[in-house]
Formats: sequence, C-alpha cells, structure tokens
Amino acid sequence: MGSILRPTTIDDEAQLIDFLTRVFSVGRDAPFVNPNVLRWKYWVPRPDWSDPRSFVIEKGGQIVAHAGLWPVTVRTGSGVERGAHMIDWASDPQTPGVGVSLLQRLTKSYDFIYSIGGSDMTQAILPKFGFRVSTKALTFARPLRPWRQMLQHQSKDVRLPLRLARNFWWSRTPARVLTPGWVATEAAASDVSGTEVLTADRDGSFFHYLQQCPAARFLGFHILNEGRKSGFFALSVVGKQARLAGLWLENPSSECWRIAFHLVQDAALRHTAASELFPHRRRGSRGSRNSGRYAIAGADPGFPLTEGNRGAALPLHFQMWDNDSAFLGSDRAEFLT
Repeated sequence: MGSILRPTTIDDEAQLIDFLTRVFSVGRDAPFVNPNVLRWKYWVPRPDWSDPRSFVIEKGGQIVAHAGLWPVTVRTGSGVERGAHMIDWASDPQTPGVGVSLLQRLTKSYDFIYSIGGSDMTQAILPKFGFRVSTKALTFARPLRPWRQMLQHQSKDVRLPLRLARNFWWSRTPARVLTPGWVATEAAASDVSGTEVLTADRDGSFFHYLQQCPAARFLGFHILNEGRKSGFFALSVVGKQARLAGLWLENPSSECWRIAFHLVQDAALRHTAASELFPHRRRGSRGSRNSGRYAIAGADPGFPLTEGNRGAALPLHFQMWDNDSAFLGSDRAEFLT
C-alpha cells in the first residue's frame, strides 16, 4: 500500500501525540506534546503565515513520519524568501527512510529549510542531504536571583552552597549600570506597531501570535534613546527562566548591544520573577559577552539548506523565537548556572 503526504489538522491530534510519544520515547506529560501547545504550534491561525505548519506521511491509515514547520521569512537583495525550521521531526523506526523522504519532499516547497541543533541522529543525517553547518548558535546564561535559584535548583547536593556563593557574586559582576537617556518600556499588546521597521522579518502580528503561547509568557519592550524608539526586544518566561526571545537595534554597534543587554537584564528583574536569564545568540553576534558575565552553556550547529543548495549564506539573524527554544520547557527548574 502506498504512502500519502498530507498536512495535519486538529482531528489528527490524538494520533499525532501517540506517534510522537512513542517515537521519542517520552511520556504524555512531555511539554512539546501538550495538547494546548500542539494546537498552538500547528493549527491556531497565524496572520503572518497561512500555509500548513505540520505534515505527516501516512501509510495504511497510520502516521509513519511527521515534520513540524516553524516558518520564517528573510529579506534578501532579490526580495523575500520563505523558509522554515523543522521541529518535532520524527519517523517510525519500522519504516526505514520515510523521515528522509518527508524532508526531501518538504524542501521542494520552500526557498530554504534550516535546523538549529537537534538530536545526534538529526545532526548526523542532515549533512548527507546537502545541509552544511554555516554558524553556531551559542546559549549564554546568567543568574538573576541567586537566593531564590538556590531554593528552586534541580541539583540539591553538597555543591549547593558553593554554587550560591558563585552565583551571588556572578549576578552582581560587573555592576549593572544603566546608561543615562536609555530606557526600556513595556509594549502593550496593541503597541508593537513599527517593530517591522527594525525586525524586517517579523511584524506585530507575529508578536501577537507569540502572546497566545500556552507554554510561555511573552513580554515586549521598546528600547528608547532620549525618548526615541531605537530598538525592540522580547522576553519569554518559561518556568523559572527568562529567555531573550528576540532583540533588534536600529544601530547595532558594540556599545548599543552592551546597553541593550543591560536593559534586558533590568527588564527581567523588574517584570518577571525569573531566577535566571539566558539569551541565544548566533556565533559572532555581539552583546552577551561585553554586557555582563555570562556562561556559555551550549553551542548548537546551524544547518541551512537553500533551494538548489545555492550555498550562499542566508541573512538570517537567528533569534530564539526562530525555532521552539523560546517556549520549549516545563515548570520544573532547568537552570543552566
């Protein structure tokens, strides 16, 4: 019996959860298969993207492969290119090659497909089909509230007092001094107009979509320099962490990045109860290192594949909300520091 490639609908929810939990060997309490999260990722309408965001290959009425798509657009010299990051990519181990077949068929529908990180198997498979590592996405972390973090920490062992002392010093070094004339003001849900001027790839409707996320609380902030809008950033609060989901600056100089990251830390302390802050930055981007003491908690390879494998670097300024790392997690403490 032949296989069928088709987009999923909300009617596939139960079967898709069964399939993903079985293939990934996780329980039904895994955050990424939470029914509310699944509906939001794949079937809640998005004003900025009308195409389907979840596809399966079906054989004999059963799902044998799935790929979720997190869409993104990139402005190039020749116009706008439409692409997607693959999430929840899985295949039935009893049906060899079906996951690769799904990937090959999806790449024909978009200008580019990319993947940041992924499982060891994913990272081993992608280069065989034309994907090449073009950059590294670094995860930095910094404690915000070390006393509270100590009480919440997932590792309560003999190292806890030393960790507290280190994180207490760490959270205050260097001193967080805000630059006069620069402030970050929280943007109301109806006050994200104009962000597309800075972000180019993401407009206000995308931020409105994020605010519907059932797994994270998203907060937007305008960066003002002497009262003039000069940047925008978004924080996502997942469990005990505040994550820098996205940051854009009108003037992306090293000094402006430094100022922006101080504003991000200040906003996380003022507007969230998070005990840890971490941004996710493309290697070579500025800001994290010269704005405070952060630990490099991980480095994920970035794999882009362009139509026809052109090989030209995509002008994608990768942010956490360009895949599911901005919202994926649980209420349990998962501190990196």
